[in-house]
Amino acid sequence: MPAPFPALPDPDLADFEERFSRRRMDFLRRAQETRAAALAEGLPARGLDAALKNIEAHEGSLWLAVEDGAVLVPVWNNGPDAARFTGSFRLPAAEGITGLVFTSGLAMCESEVCFHQRQNRALDRALGVLTWAMLAVPLRFAGEVRGVVTAVRLIRLDALPGLREAPRSRADLPPGHALPESFSLAHLAAMETAAQVLGRLLDHRLSAWALGWED
Repeated sequence: MPAPFPALPDPDLADFEERFSRRRMDFLRRAQETRAAALAEGLPARGLDAALKNIEAHEGSLWLAVEDGAVLVPVWNNGPDAARFTGSFRLPAAEGITGLVFTSGLAMCESEVCFHQRQNRALDRALGVLTWAMLAVPLRFAGEVRGVVTAVRLIRLDALPGLREAPRSRADLPPGHALPESFSLAHLAAMETAAQVLGRLLDHRLSAWALGWED
């Protein structure tokens, strides 16, 4: 937004924008290479946690792209199994619903995800869960899509003791089991807003690091 009064350019600041942008990108690359989770710590994580609770998601994750966008890594999660996969699970950026949202830049709202042919099931198998409903929203900061925010409603396999193999349809689930509700388009809109706010917070963090400010 331009200044609400006449202003002359300051020649001392002529090359500041370019140098500042380069320094912000240097800090982003260093974070991606060493500890990407530092981007989300504090206010970004608290804000995302509040947004997930507001839509009654069972849990949610912040995925950031690393290795020049080839891999997505969950750097934050607010569920009980977070320590088992955040920072360590690696999803090829072209795989799964999360990868599709990252590569396309389009948000998705899906139900019966555990039966979805496109879903990457490696994380579900590792955690002993079935992802039933899912929101996935692109995360834009530093000028482009650099990650994905996901919200899920899960079925935990320990609640289905009679299940001997991964179900391929509703018919394979034990009769009478109460299934989680799907997310609505209103929930999706709320998560898109949360992702926009999160992106601004991450931009602010990069700027604070680049300027040597505490944020």
